[in-house]
Amino acid sequence: MTIEKYINPEFDRIKQLIFLGLAFAGLLIISLIIMFGTRMSVCLVDSSERHEEFKRRTVDNMQLFFEMMISSTSVILFACAYIICNHIFDLLTPLYHAKKMGSMPMSIKWFYYQWDKNKDFVLLFLISLTCLINTVLDKIIIPLRRISKEGRASVRMLGMFYAIIVLTCFTTFGDASVSKEQYSPIMMYYFGLMIGRFVYFDASFIDFIYAILGAIKHGLLLVFALLLSGILSVIGFKLGYLIKENYYIVGLLYTDVFILAAIFIMHHLRGILLFIRNEDDEEYEEYDDYDDEDEEEDEEEELMLKRKKKAKAKAKAKAKKETSKQQFNRRATDKLKEYDSYGGYDNGDYDDFDM
Repeated sequence: MTIEKYINPEFDRIKQLIFLGLAFAGLLIISLIIMFGTRMSVCLVDSSERHEEFKRRTVDNMQLFFEMMISSTSVILFACAYIICNHIFDLLTPLYHAKKMGSMPMSIKWFYYQWDKNKDFVLLFLISLTCLINTVLDKIIIPLRRISKEGRASVRMLGMFYAIIVLTCFTTFGDASVSKEQYSPIMMYYFGLMIGRFVYFDASFIDFIYAILGAIKHGLLLVFALLLSGILSVIGFKLGYLIKENYYIVGLLYTDVFILAAIFIMHHLRGILLFIRNEDDEEYEEYDDYDDEDEEEDEEEELMLKRKKKAKAKAKAKAKKETSKQQFNRRATDKLKEYDSYGGYDNGDYDDFDM
């Protein structure tokens, strides 16, 4: 296999458009599944807020799925870059031993030397580069602004798990064009990154639990990503758009790139909103009736509470009035007793003043 055959020459523009249409159709199916699950999750929300909550959750879940595909494509890009670089190195090795590399460009010689002496550092550079590509994709090209920092971190970690599952499948079911030893270093790198994501030097047990819960919470997105990429890749291989001689992982990378192109179109055309219906959907009418009955019952209960409060306030005011009257009578009685203790008043005492 030569370097030029990494790109299928028969995969022309027409076939690329057809494959893009298939990717877009698959993305729409996944979107409908996500929106159906979201709609079921908002059935218990108050009817006045249900539609807005449905739209909010739908956009959030779709952006998380987009982030899942961006992250998985980035990690597959790293794995594919490693496989291609290693294959080019294997092609150049016989020429190097035969001392036939003298006429080759300096860049090829430099690549061979760096890959031979500093492969580990090159791999670290490729990992850093894929992280940069991931950030550029979800911040600039396909801006996903509604995802929280924790959600983004969990989904990116699942992207590593995506790569591990894919490489395990290639190793188990066989990619005849690649030896199993070539996939092993990549899997070990991602295993190390995942372990580092769960357990780092200053992590507590609570941080570990939160990381696990975040991965479980968004685990369904990983399943959707694997299904979408896997089914489209199989279709691509069956139709001849992707060729097995290019390595399975190269075909998977092509598939993920077309999925990202479909995501770019959907995200910027706001395709999700085409599937979000108004609040007067028929399937909501039953729930609306229940909500109206509940609202009437709530109004009656509120009216009864107001009446009880009013009656209680009247009784309290009456009791206060009675208490005040009793206190007044008690004071008057005390005054009379006080006068009696001084002998009272005798009209004879004032005879001298009579005219």
